[in-house]
Amino acid sequence: MIGYLRGLAVIVEDVEFARRLYKEGFYGRFLGYDKVKRDEVEKINAPLILGLYEALYLAEKGRLKVMGEDGREVAPEELAALGRERMKNFDEIYKIYKYFRDLGYVVKSGLKFGALFSVYEKGPGIDHAPMVVVFLEPDKGVSATDITRGGRLSHSVRKTWTLATVLRQTGEVVLLGFGWARL
Repeated sequence: MIGYLRGLAVIVEDVEFARRLYKEGFYGRFLGYDKVKRDEVEKINAPLILGLYEALYLAEKGRLKVMGEDGREVAPEELAALGRERMKNFDEIYKIYKYFRDLGYVVKSGLKFGALFSVYEKGPGIDHAPMVVVFLEPDKGVSATDITRGGRLSHSVRKTWTLATVLRQTGEVVLLGFGWARL
């Protein structure tokens, strides 16, 4: 169960293992494919590309061994250090990713919704993500315009717009969801 660190991504070249990872938790994306449904996975003959959050999560769970370009194993602590060095708020965002994964949700990129993550109960192709998650930096405010923008977006795509942050004092993940209601 090996992946190769390339920049801020980890590539799983073993197609059988890549298929298994994807089927078990919709981890990563197959090179050259957008959305792959669970019943289409066996037809895919391409490497799997994992984001750094996904690779770190799988490495911490003992499901993936990450190898560097020098052929040396990259420990989870080193992956986290790389994330901190290259990505703003890495620790907080990873904690939010891990929070949802540990609860059994499928966490995918929310970029097409202007969000950090899309969170699924079952997975892409099985259900629609009921929630989009936007990261709120600890100790930063949010404007009424941001809330209105997020609420309108979530309403148009029928998702709960969720602000997520990590409290500096306790390290606790805090979520605040918004939805539109007819009055």
